[in-house]
Amino acid sequence: MRSFLYLLLLLLTGCSASYEVQNKGVAGNNSVDLLRRVDTAVVARQPDLVLLLLGTNDMMNSKKLIPLDSFMQNYRELVQRIQTTGAKLVLLSIPPVDTGYIFQRHPRNAFEVDPNEKIRLANKSIQQLTMSNPGLYFFDLYELFAKGGSPNRTRESLLVNEQNLGKPDGVHPTRDGYAKMAESLYAYLIEKKLLKKNRKLICFGDSITFGAFMEGAGTTEGDSYPAQLKRLLNSGLR
Repeated sequence: MRSFLYLLLLLLTGCSASYEVQNKGVAGNNSVDLLRRVDTAVVARQPDLVLLLLGTNDMMNSKKLIPLDSFMQNYRELVQRIQTTGAKLVLLSIPPVDTGYIFQRHPRNAFEVDPNEKIRLANKSIQQLTMSNPGLYFFDLYELFAKGGSPNRTRESLLVNEQNLGKPDGVHPTRDGYAKMAESLYAYLIEKKLLKKNRKLICFGDSITFGAFMEGAGTTEGDSYPAQLKRLLNSGLR
């Protein structure tokens, strides 16, 4: 049934030319780091469509923490710079994290607010930003993972943990998590009619875009969400 759905989605796009997808995720980046490289990584490349995913490090990495108001100021500046290219821009909300794992490697006293609560507040602000700007689109990645029961400590979790990848991580998606991201984003881009004229895609963000722990990390080959999205876009039916 799922394969049939993908075939139907492919047919609905009615496209024949290939898509260029670029993975511009860098591990450990927060909003300050993305501002430093947005001009070379995105603006200079003149994309048609940009998928922007950032904020995890701003919210839960004790070495990269940013106050929420400063984060949103950086976020708005990133959006403005990317919009100068004329590209369509999809803002992805920040996925949830396993705070038990977070507090194993980051001191609790570094956090004034629980990381997931800060993430929820940031996501609300990101969504509000799209509501006030008709040229922006919002994809709720947090809800996608939460509906899948993540984070949890089972082998089936969509986030890396000790049971499924032998790592007390709780932040980065598994291969199945990345597949769910790519499949859901693909359907969303078709629904919003963002594919037919938008051939050059840049996935811009931190280690989640990069594809930490995955084969082909940092590229569009392997198991990261940019890689799996590229394969969906450039299937044999095009």
